[in-house]
Amino acid sequence: MMGHPAFDLDWNLVRTFVAVAKAGSLAGGARNLGITHPTAARHIQQLEESIGVSLFSRTSQGLVLNEAGLGLSNAATVMHSSALAFQAATDSVRSRPIERVRVSVAEILGDLLPDVLLTELTTSPDQSLRVDMVVTDNTLNLLERDADIALRHARPEQQELLCKKVGQLEMGLFAHRDYVAEFGLVDLEHLAKHRFIDGVTRDFLVRGAAHRGLHIDTDQVVLRSDSLSCQRAAVRAGWGVAALPLWMAAPEADWLPVYLQSEVINIDVWLTARPEVRDSEQLYAVYRRLGEGLAQHLV
Repeated sequence: MMGHPAFDLDWNLVRTFVAVAKAGSLAGGARNLGITHPTAARHIQQLEESIGVSLFSRTSQGLVLNEAGLGLSNAATVMHSSALAFQAATDSVRSRPIERVRVSVAEILGDLLPDVLLTELTTSPDQSLRVDMVVTDNTLNLLERDADIALRHARPEQQELLCKKVGQLEMGLFAHRDYVAEFGLVDLEHLAKHRFIDGVTRDFLVRGAAHRGLHIDTDQVVLRSDSLSCQRAAVRAGWGVAALPLWMAAPEADWLPVYLQSEVINIDVWLTARPEVRDSEQLYAVYRRLGEGLAQHLV
């Protein structure tokens, strides 16, 4: 059935046929469609060639539907009405309120998103936006609708996804002032005597230091946890030095920045979404707001 010649028919040609038949002239049909006279004439010629019959009689009063044209006019008008109905349904789907948007985000960015998305909530016409924020370091499958939108640290391999790099998360080394008072300043000369806090599977500190040509021995890492909350609590308790986002350290009055050379590591942040997000005005507004808001917090 899908190989039927009707499926190869260009809808634009039928639309021009309906407009010209209704207007009674190429000029009138072109004007109503917002296309040029030569384009309308070409469309009619292409349609007649594709179906193998002439559709109009050329008279001094303009174009008049011939017998074949009259026979096809009703079917073409139905196609035109169906196309308008399809467009109306499309507009309805695009503007239909979304009860909830599901956003997947790693813990290292999780605390930023409520503030970033608050503007979208308060400016929504009926303030109906509801968010399911899945804080996980696992990569959810957007194509299988595990989430609508995700923030990732690597460019996704699935080409179908919406994707853009929104910046880099700036990291720094920090220690509590009580730790520094006990163990001294953390510098290159005395690096070996200090204690460090790092992740188990995401060892940003050790890897970042190695990238800068600095060696931190395994025994110097006195606490390992993939939980940022745990790492932050460990810094507050004076366990040692941790690599944490600058935004997280900013409100900590008793934390001191550690300058070994430069930043430990800056983490790429990619904003991704399932392809259908572009078809929903509300979902796409959230996607756009996330990109704009995060850009203010990233480098």
